[in-house]
Amino acid sequence: MRIVKVLVLTAAIVAVGAAPAAASGSGGGGWEPTSTPPFVIPAGDVCSFEVKGDIVRDRERMRTPASYPDGSPKVQDFEGVLVIRYTNTSNHKSVVRDATGSIRVYYLPDGTRVSQLKGHNALPIKATNVGFPGGDYITRGDFVVIRHPDGSREVPVQLGTMENLCETLA
Repeated sequence: MRIVKVLVLTAAIVAVGAAPAAASGSGGGGWEPTSTPPFVIPAGDVCSFEVKGDIVRDRERMRTPASYPDGSPKVQDFEGVLVIRYTNTSNHKSVVRDATGSIRVYYLPDGTRVSQLKGHNALPIKATNVGFPGGDYITRGDFVVIRHPDGSREVPVQLGTMENLCETLA
């Protein structure tokens, strides 16, 4: 039953994503600047080693086209330029990756988040994840990621490529 629910939800989201951009942005506020701060992911959390993320370029923006009655977001859009230098702090190997793309996030009442990723995006998944192998991914293409209330993630739609930076930086 859960598989059927995921497939129906995914099909609905893909159909909404295929709508013209003007229609998807109607009914909500304007774009606001946002940014991704530098980060450190502890060893064992995503990769077997600590990963440091330094922001090389960041011109992101976000908007909330739909909200719940309490004001919490129902749908949010993120887009813009994001370039990150990833470093394995144990061997000092680093790579610069373009994570410039767009993400539409649907916040469901049960706490599930369904995200549509287009273009290049960063996608860290915990090493202990059950629904999809853990790793620090750069996606290129169109993807749907489901984050369940327990924190586990599934990636039921994968139309493109994924680079696992845990492998690249090892």
